[in-house]
Amino acid sequence: MNRIIQYLIIIVFLSPALVCSAQSDEKAIRKGNRNYKNGNYEQAISNYRKALEIRPNNAKAQFNLGDVYYAKQSYDTAYSEFQKVLDLSPDVKLKSNALFNMGNCLLVQGKFYDAFNIYKVSLKMNPENENALYNLEYCRAHLVKSKIWVVQPEHGKVEAKEKEAFNGQHVTLSAQPDENYALSQFVVVRADNQEETVQVNGSGFIMPKFNVMVSAEFKEAHKIEIEKNIKHGTVRADRSRAIEGQQVKLSGIGEDGFVVDKFMVYRTGNRNDTVPVNDTVFQMPDFDVTVTAAFRTALKVSVDSVDYGRIMVTDSLVKPGDNIAIIVKPDKGYQLGDLRVVSDKDASDSAPVSDDNVFQMLDTDVTVKANFVEATDYYKVSADTTLKEGHVLIDQSEATPRETVTLRNAPEPGYQFKEYVIHQVGDTAVKVQPLGNFFTMPDFDVEVSAIFEKSEGDNQQQQQQDQEQQQDQQDQEQQQNQQQNQDQQQQQNQQQQNQQMSKEDAQRMLDALENQEKKTMEKVNEQKVRQQPKKKSDKDW
Repeated sequence: MNRIIQYLIIIVFLSPALVCSAQSDEKAIRKGNRNYKNGNYEQAISNYRKALEIRPNNAKAQFNLGDVYYAKQSYDTAYSEFQKVLDLSPDVKLKSNALFNMGNCLLVQGKFYDAFNIYKVSLKMNPENENALYNLEYCRAHLVKSKIWVVQPEHGKVEAKEKEAFNGQHVTLSAQPDENYALSQFVVVRADNQEETVQVNGSGFIMPKFNVMVSAEFKEAHKIEIEKNIKHGTVRADRSRAIEGQQVKLSGIGEDGFVVDKFMVYRTGNRNDTVPVNDTVFQMPDFDVTVTAAFRTALKVSVDSVDYGRIMVTDSLVKPGDNIAIIVKPDKGYQLGDLRVVSDKDASDSAPVSDDNVFQMLDTDVTVKANFVEATDYYKVSADTTLKEGHVLIDQSEATPRETVTLRNAPEPGYQFKEYVIHQVGDTAVKVQPLGNFFTMPDFDVEVSAIFEKSEGDNQQQQQQDQEQQQDQQDQEQQQNQQQNQDQQQQQNQQQQNQQMSKEDAQRMLDALENQEKKTMEKVNEQKVRQQPKKKSDKDW
């Protein structure tokens, strides 16, 4: 179907022309098209997904899937579905239209700055996309650049990456505390009304449509000391100082045959003034603390040898009551059959194993026993490709029930990984519990996503130190390489000339784009502002 639907006065919504064929995936698309036209959106979604199951790289079905979610006003989901089109089709115009519709998903939510940038990418792919140019200028008219003033607080220094920004633009903040102090929070307020605050998420905020003042609060960071002469092991804290209310994570390494029984935290100099510890984490009080731990003889978790696969455990030396995850890795063509955890002291005593291969340790040594059988069921594992703050990496695209699937994450600069989010494909309400950097495969297809958050001030400070060290190394390398022969200098000069030419070409392209935008706006101004959207009739697909 070739449709143009216009919302407000400018939001144009495109769908690609579909060429029907006798193939089964095309039949599913046609059914979805009829469902869509009749307003039966859920059935349309089902048919488009069926087409994608038959042919996963069917860009038309993927595009139309985004179309349905847009009609349902599920704009975030629609955005994600349109984004997937970019990896499925080499058609530049189709990609431009997908980007255009992604911009519409943002625009209808009032996210003018983000929509503006999406429309620019759409135009670069297809400069003849007049609808994208029209919407880009509409966004431009709604963008206001406001100033960002930084007010330096006590006990530290604050910086804003931008001095001014458009409404909707993300502004990054950084903080450098004085010695023995740490960042408590950033503070952003309206410049002409300091009682009106702007929400800060992590180390940044979304610029409003007015001038703002940026500052921060620094608090004294109290010391975290480790008690000396701890028996049978060593203890560590993830930081040496922390401010009141900050979480501190502890870890312990036992000598041979020993494990941590429990951690203890008390006010430095007063063992009777204790701080509650939740497993391995405590909240920093408003005073210096000392950390210690009690170690106990470890219980052993053994694994029997198996054929056609591997069985491992997350911990082999543990204490009673610990939750232990079993790693299941069948050979190709096999899947898990039986899985049991049996007491070494009494063969009739066993620990129940959950569906996600986790058991609670008995008060005795245990052995994990398992076997593998020929595989009969495989389910798909896919990664969420719509993430902007980072990426999820999976070690396999399909797995058998109760097989262990390993995960990795790659945050974008300025972000840090928080947690994985795993759900059934087609039903986000059905969740799968991640177990650290892996999960146990259920008996249905799953999609793996993740939550990334802005790096905390401490991490930013560490990143800044790393960058400074890297810069020092680069400076040293530059000093060592100052002596170059004449041929190398000529080659470098030639490369600089080529680079300059490419910059000039890029500038000419941007100038041409700006001229095209101006011409379109002249036409818009001649026609005045339309009070009603353009009327376009729907056509059969």
